[in-house]
Amino acid sequence: MKKSFTILLFALAGLSGKSLACSCFGVSTFCEAMALISNAPEPSDVHIYLGTVSATNSTSVTMLIEKTYLGEDRTFQTLTLERGSSSLCFLELGNFQPGKTFIIVPHQGADGVWRLGVCGVSVLEVVNGVVRGPIAPGVTKVQLAEFSTIADCGDLIGESFFPVLVNPTLTSDEVNITTKLPSPVPIHITVFDAAGRLVYQTKEPAFDIDKNIVLDTQAWASGVYFVRLDMLSRRKTVKIVKVGE
Repeated sequence: MKKSFTILLFALAGLSGKSLACSCFGVSTFCEAMALISNAPEPSDVHIYLGTVSATNSTSVTMLIEKTYLGEDRTFQTLTLERGSSSLCFLELGNFQPGKTFIIVPHQGADGVWRLGVCGVSVLEVVNGVVRGPIAPGVTKVQLAEFSTIADCGDLIGESFFPVLVNPTLTSDEVNITTKLPSPVPIHITVFDAAGRLVYQTKEPAFDIDKNIVLDTQAWASGVYFVRLDMLSRRKTVKIVKVGE
């Protein structure tokens, strides 16, 4: 598995023992959680496991780990997760029943107890060899065999998917850049002219459905330009034409 897989649950890396307040960064899918911090220092205590629930009681859930994707190798060992509560920032594990299989991102607190945090996406269910849940924008299932090699959104959602609209592409004054993503993600926008010279660049740290980015082209000379968009570990380039008024 590629190193970028290690970044998927930043919120858990900071948990130690029980907390009285949650401070979560707004991401709605597994893929976005990875992509958002792709340039951050690699967490040293992130663990990603595939496991099946073997036993439950009122305070904990025990799983048999079938595969270790990242972290301490616990393959073919049991892992006990404490049942939590949303007020303490930990999952209650109500859906964890014997025989069910999940991909989990647990955190071991300073007290030595394993828990699943409520921030980000720390659980995906596996049913009949298919991973299900909020995997990526527009993706809610993927074959388990494919999931094990995922490194970023691009491997999940295919070459044709890029949730950004650039409009209009023929303009005399401005270009609007929008997305339908519900959760904010960073985007880097770079504009080049037909000769490959840098014309403009900007970074927006929180780009989502409520954020409209406007490129003011009024001062640009008439001609062809290329708008390069970098987001969610993917890149797309859109050609626009500036015409005189």
